[in-house]
Amino acid sequence: MIRSETFWQRYASLRNRMHTFLVRRRFHRWGERSRIERFSKLMSPSLVIIGDDVHICEHAWLNANDDRGDGRPTLEVGNGTYIGRFVHINAWRQVKLEDRVLIADRVFISDCGHQFAAANLPIADQPDPYLGPVLLKTGCWIGTGAVILPGVTVGRNAVVAANSVVTADVADRTVVGGVPARLIKRLDP
Repeated sequence: MIRSETFWQRYASLRNRMHTFLVRRRFHRWGERSRIERFSKLMSPSLVIIGDDVHICEHAWLNANDDRGDGRPTLEVGNGTYIGRFVHINAWRQVKLEDRVLIADRVFISDCGHQFAAANLPIADQPDPYLGPVLLKTGCWIGTGAVILPGVTVGRNAVVAANSVVTADVADRTVVGGVPARLIKRLDP
């Protein structure tokens, strides 16, 4: 039994290395030893910078858009960052993940949002404009199912609890949670 598990683990690792090899050239910049698992959805990867030692898990959706119209990258992922399964990131102008950020599964991060002012139009037919930059600072951890809304900065070594909705900045070395996310405790250095 252990032998077959080892075989399948090696097979999956080889499959992911091959997938990384095939897609990495589509990115603006791809760091050394970074990897992206199969079944990830990539929209405009030429607008995405990936640092060294980044791990992007299966079914992640990196959705970059050149809202500024200048062709510069709108999503930057720092060194040593981990992006879990089914993570969805919208980067219309500026989403930056600094080094060593941990993002658990099913997290949503966006610097844009849908408009719904025209009541007679389906929301899908209304614009989805840029609303504010998103910055996740070095060492922060975003828990499973969390939502990071436009204009939010999550501080260094901060923790966002699972299923939280972050509508305002999170200070360095704090734990926040809830809907909307509120301070739970401060982490002493």
